Amino acid sequence: MLSRNMSRFLFLVAVTFVVCLLAGCYSFTASTLPSHIKTVKIHEVEDKTLDPVLANDIHTAVVEMFKKNAGGVRLVNENANADFEMTLLSYTNKPENYNSNSDVETYRVTIRVSVKFYDNVKERIIYESKSLSADGTYDIQKNESEDRHGQARAIEKMQDLIIANALAKW
Repeated sequence: MLSRNMSRFLFLVAVTFVVCLLAGCYSFTASTLPSHIKTVKIHEVEDKTLDPVLANDIHTAVVEMFKKNAGGVRLVNENANADFEMTLLSYTNKPENYNSNSDVETYRVTIRVSVKFYDNVKERIIYESKSLSADGTYDIQKNESEDRHGQARAIEKMQDLIIANALAKW
């Protein structure tokens, strides 16, 4: 019969082996995506807000996000290893802060999207969020604008949320 220490040692070796084996089943590349994903199709953003400019800006931001964070992956228009889809669900632009004269100083824009990143090779969802919200403020006292500053800040936060949430799933 093996000693207690030897049994523990063999148990740890077995656990380590299983963990390494499982990690190999779904390995990660430097881009943090599963290694079998070499191509991604980024679909046009479905727009439920009737703001095609904002939808286009979000699409451009997602393309940039992939180029920056998944450099080893080629973006293609068909037959991709994975599909990335987004829907622009809502957009708001509301006053946030007022000065002593009751004039609006800052506004907050909020973008709400749904995201689905699907692995076509393994036929499973890599990441999905039915309602992901990001916001950005802009200060009209500093001559900032809704589209240039507020929307851009919200889109940047949205990119960060997608990366942070998706990395936890990849």
